[in-house]
Amino acid sequence: MKPKESQAFFQDIPFLRRFSAKPVFCPLLALLLCGVAAGAAAGAGFDLFETGRPLPLYFSGIPSPGAGLFPCFSTLLLNMLIGLIILFLLGMSAFGVAAVPAFIFLKGVTVGLGALSFFMGDGPSGLGPLACTYTPATAAASLLLLLFATRTAVFSRRLAKASFSPQEEGLNFRRYLTDFLLFLSFAVVTALGGGLLAVLYGGIFPE
Repeated sequence: MKPKESQAFFQDIPFLRRFSAKPVFCPLLALLLCGVAAGAAAGAGFDLFETGRPLPLYFSGIPSPGAGLFPCFSTLLLNMLIGLIILFLLGMSAFGVAAVPAFIFLKGVTVGLGALSFFMGDGPSGLGPLACTYTPATAAASLLLLLFATRTAVFSRRLAKASFSPQEEGLNFRRYLTDFLLFLSFAVVTALGGGLLAVLYGGIFPE
């Protein structure tokens, strides 16, 4: 592929295709699901909850329905912001090709531990808040992170190629930054929706 054709191809990809490249998105989705299974299995197999809250649980983004809208909103938003910022920085590095999949797997581990914590803390009664508050918000946040992780992995791969090949051009950093800011706005909307859902559940089923 000629340099000019490579540049045109990269800069003219439609918006949705930049975040849903199947060769990248599908393996990342598989890694996330494997991380969820690994986190749940590790939490149950190694009795991580017997000594209190395991460290990865603090990064699970679990809203507390009884705390009110702003605490739920801020908990979900902070969790997503940390993930998006880390992915953005990884995409700016050539090492992001390997680091992004590792981060997505670790994110899955925290999700698995978060889901397990409802059962470890409340038993079968934890199924309600798990299904009505944590799962919808986490599914939306995970999809958001997966889509942006796809973008960062592709950008990092092209950055790595550009560093070894002077003919590889067309890295549009301004568009990459614009996409990041756009996903930050998506995170705000997602966190607001998750917070409202948690508060609604807390109002119907008070603790």
